[in-house]
Amino acid sequence: MRGRRFASKQDIERHIANGFGGGAGAGYMPWLRVQDVPSRGRSHKILGVKVERIHHLLSDLERAYLLVCEFSEDVVDIREQYPLLPVESTQAIARAIGVRYPKYTGTTLPLVMTTDFLLTVKQPNGDFKTVARTIKYQHDLKGKDAVRTLEKLEVERRFWMSQGVDWSIVTEELFTPDLIKNLGLLRRYAQLPRALMGSSLHCDFMEAMEESKVYPWTTAECLRKIAARLSIPYGEARDIFFNLIWRKLIQIDLSSAPLHLKSPLPDFNLVYPSEIAALSEKLS
Repeated sequence: MRGRRFASKQDIERHIANGFGGGAGAGYMPWLRVQDVPSRGRSHKILGVKVERIHHLLSDLERAYLLVCEFSEDVVDIREQYPLLPVESTQAIARAIGVRYPKYTGTTLPLVMTTDFLLTVKQPNGDFKTVARTIKYQHDLKGKDAVRTLEKLEVERRFWMSQGVDWSIVTEELFTPDLIKNLGLLRRYAQLPRALMGSSLHCDFMEAMEESKVYPWTTAECLRKIAARLSIPYGEARDIFFNLIWRKLIQIDLSSAPLHLKSPLPDFNLVYPSEIAALSEKLS
């Protein structure tokens, strides 16, 4: 799919009218898509497991942050490449602080600045809060080459401050490589076939997991024993195991080591949701 051109104010108005940068949930359309941005490294188009649409991510670090947001119970909506509109607002901020405003390459057209992620986050009291997050590698924020980047980030910060929105920068220091590797594996099992989603099956699976703690098995050996006990294929036991970790019903340390089926069964805690807990009590 061809990228869009930004050569005139009419182009920007047309893209806004066509819905880019608007909507929420599955109906949101990122202002920038992968095909709209010249490649400066690895980019990704990923079908979301929390928000059912394609996410457009312009770096490996943005992909990593998406995985963290999808895994979080608090994040309920994810809007990436969110436009700071109207352009006149960011231009006014740039003028006020003496920063040269960016333009589209090869044009005199003022750029529509974007924030990497605009999130809707559920608060402990049940209310919802909007937060803006910019994703940057540490090396992009240091040294003389970072001056221009920091100028534009200051415009972005002041824009969101004027909107009353919490804004901050996220770097790779937020998460370990093992965490991202594990989340990349687990999200493939975020949605199971209907036949594997029964509360009774998950209750039996978790009880079998609890009883396995005392044995010096590898994860694969444990899952084979559980599969035999529940009369299901090994592959289904593996899928349920990873799904329960993704859903945090099996809680393990995902940050310190990669998940390997041939490794010893990791230390874990079980968290029974209400429907499984009720079923377990009924059957005991």
